[in-house]
This record gives sequence, structure tokens and C-alpha cells, in this order.
Amino acid sequence: MTDSQLSRQQRKRAEKISQLERVAARMFAERGFEAVGFEDIGATLDLRGPSLYHYFSSKEELFLACIRQSAKEVANRLHAICEAGSEPMETLRALFEEQVIIELRDYPEYVPLFFKLYVPSEEIQKEILNLRRAQAEIFESAVRSAFGIAPGQRIVRQRVALEVAFGALAYLPEWYRSDGELSIDEIAKTMGESLVAQFTQLRCG
Repeated sequence: MTDSQLSRQQRKRAEKISQLERVAARMFAERGFEAVGFEDIGATLDLRGPSLYHYFSSKEELFLACIRQSAKEVANRLHAICEAGSEPMETLRALFEEQVIIELRDYPEYVPLFFKLYVPSEEIQKEILNLRRAQAEIFESAVRSAFGIAPGQRIVRQRVALEVAFGALAYLPEWYRSDGELSIDEIAKTMGESLVAQFTQLRCG
């Protein structure tokens, strides 16, 4: 087999895995983890029996792949904003805006997996918690930079504002309506300005 043929096969496999993860995430979000059968997920993409197990060995493995891959892609986008070199408070605002776009436009099927879905697996629950903490640390690092707070040094009032922001972002998919008066970009801009306003007030106070 030539390198080009191997590369083509690898690309097709990666595409199929991505499709499986997307379909699985949507089904988990709509029905709940326990109500979704592994074979049901594969059937939506015409993968049955051995062909499905060629990609994942179990529903649990597929779920972990869903959250790990989506968390990685989101983290890359957020890190890119942090590394752009903008003024710290502008970076924080941009992070909030990007999170809104991620939740509403690019990864809506993944949000419930991190914030709402119950999974009866201690391993998966720990993984979800670790991934959520890792993402929260990106925002916390931006807050520390905005206020000149060194790593390891406690943040108090900024922590309250940060948790308020996290709560607002986690609840966002509950009230968003695609047929609403504001576009996703307009919602992102409004929320970015509103959430960063808390920190601007703290810095001026």
C-alpha cells in the first residue's frame, strides 16, 4: 500500500470517527446516556456489528472520545485567543464571546455532555470534571493577567465574578432560541460585554 493510499484510508477513518462522535453526542444529549444503545448509534451511520467495533469497543469509549476531542478543539480555540497578545481585559471579553459561539453554533450537541448529562461511570465523571477544570483554568489565567495576580495567589472577588460568568454560560443553551430576534454573533457580543463588565468594575473599584 502506498503512502497516499494509507493517508487516504487514515483520512476516511478520521472522518468516520468524527461523524460517529457528532451523532453520538447528539443522541446522548437528546435521550440521555443510559437510553442510547451502542448499536443504535452505529445504525444511524449504517455501521452495524463488527464494522462499528472497528472504531470503538464500547459506548463508554465512544462517549469519552466525544468529550475529549470536543474539549481539545475548544481549548485550542481559547488558547489561540489568549496567545493573540491583546490587552488582558479584551482577551477576557473575547474568550466569553468565543464560548458563546462554541456553545450555540459550533458544538451545541456537546454542551449537555459536560453540564447536564448523568453518566453512571466514576471514570467518565472524573474525566468530565477534569476537562471542565482545564477549560476553567484558561479563563482564570486571563483574569489573573487582567488583575496582575500571580499563579498560586488567591483570587476572591474575581472568583465570584468568574463563577457568575460560568453559570451564565452553562445556562445559555436553556434559553437560546434559533428563531429569536438576536443572531448568535449579537448574543455573543452582548454577553461578552456584560460578563467582562463585572471585572471592569472590580478593577475600577
